[in-house]
Amino acid sequence: MGTKSFFKPNENSKITLDLTAIEEYRRGGDRLDLAPHLTDITEELDHNTLMGGLTYEFSNAEKTNNYSVYASGQHTDRKSFYGGLGGGRTAQDSITAANAYGNTDDLALLFGGQFTRNFKNNDILTVGAEYNLNRTEDDIAGYNRFIDQKVNSIGTFAQYEWKPSEVFSALLGTRLDHVNVEGNYNIQQVNRTSNIDQTVLSPRLTLFYNFAENWRLRGGYARGFRAPQAFNEDLHVSSVGGEPQFVILSEDLETEYSNAFTASLNYSKNFKKLQSNFLLEGFYTDLENPFTTVSTGATLPNGSILEEVRNGSGAYVAGTNFEMGISPSSKFTFQMGGTIQQSKYREGQVLFEADGTNPSETNIVIEDFVRNPSFYGYLNTNLRVFEESNIDVTGTYTGKMTVPVVVSDSGFLQLNESDPFFDLNIKLNHHFDLSDNLQMNIFAGFKNILNSYQDDFDIGATRDSDYVYGPSLPRTFFFGIKFGNLHNL
Repeated sequence: MGTKSFFKPNENSKITLDLTAIEEYRRGGDRLDLAPHLTDITEELDHNTLMGGLTYEFSNAEKTNNYSVYASGQHTDRKSFYGGLGGGRTAQDSITAANAYGNTDDLALLFGGQFTRNFKNNDILTVGAEYNLNRTEDDIAGYNRFIDQKVNSIGTFAQYEWKPSEVFSALLGTRLDHVNVEGNYNIQQVNRTSNIDQTVLSPRLTLFYNFAENWRLRGGYARGFRAPQAFNEDLHVSSVGGEPQFVILSEDLETEYSNAFTASLNYSKNFKKLQSNFLLEGFYTDLENPFTTVSTGATLPNGSILEEVRNGSGAYVAGTNFEMGISPSSKFTFQMGGTIQQSKYREGQVLFEADGTNPSETNIVIEDFVRNPSFYGYLNTNLRVFEESNIDVTGTYTGKMTVPVVVSDSGFLQLNESDPFFDLNIKLNHHFDLSDNLQMNIFAGFKNILNSYQDDFDIGATRDSDYVYGPSLPRTFFFGIKFGNLHNL
């Protein structure tokens, strides 16, 4: 339930208010008619979220000076259950399973302001400042799991877009952030703290050159960072071997930095009614101290498995994008594109660290990122058969990738290579004009026509709940009817 409203005191100012309240309940697993702690495996989440924002925009009469002041916030109260009996059937198993109930309280606030100056020579200056506050408490008392984290961030930014001519432009910007993280992370007897107080400068540069008719060349550089802290994905508790799997930050986790370089060549031309476009882009991103999640091979006194976020020795992602599109008329358009890339660690990265108690379990070391295909692409086609009817054909291709699956209650991994997936979809749409202002649309189609879908799900009470990859739906038929105003459809 939500609302969005605005008020314009005059032609040069506007006040906008957004408010939204969401109640979301989700549950997965087996025996949905029973309480979660009486099932073999359950993931249950009950969210109550309230979010809103207030923005005041104003400008001078000439619209050359534009100001924006804004504030927004979000509060989430989450009740969760990650666990189950794991195949057990005794009264003690039920008591142990009841430990998996948890509560999360999360508050995020943002305050900021921005000024934009449009000069007579078409140059644009943008400056601003922001303050971010995030407070998270995540408590699973039965497992002695508690996260108490507070993040304060103050950032200022400036950007200048220089347009000396119609064929050349440059954008130079930078952002200065001061980040303070105070965190306590506890799981059973494992206690970690984080006390980060640092300032980071993140510059960026983009160049554009229209060196010939229909030809455009772009290049750029940008620097980014992630401070050591628990993120949303770390609050998710996986179920492995009937036991929970927790994530905790390492003792000496350092800030992760990225340096990204891009260059692209674009050609677009109209041949009478035929429109064409082609893009070739190269990219290279260097990662310093990349965050990596390592299965420690250690089990806690309650039987749960421990993973640790550590810094890797370094990594890079490099590759090429290509895109092309043609449209011989307004009745037919075709677009396709793909990415060929390498995602590698500079040195072997430990994914599983054996503790020496089981001779059959040894360290697992990887060079390539897991769950990252070296090739993926898309296609998008629209055909207007009649004035009132059209056909959409869309698809995505995901190449082979390495996907880890946990195969023991210590967190020991097996590396599987997935098959490539081609997720092809078709949609037919026909509309009727019921009146001058009212239109009815009837549509139907298939998602994943080829049924290109994962065929080796881990099953049972002791399954690895994270072993899921590929298209989200098997072959699926859908249809619907939509009514609306002609101007809004």
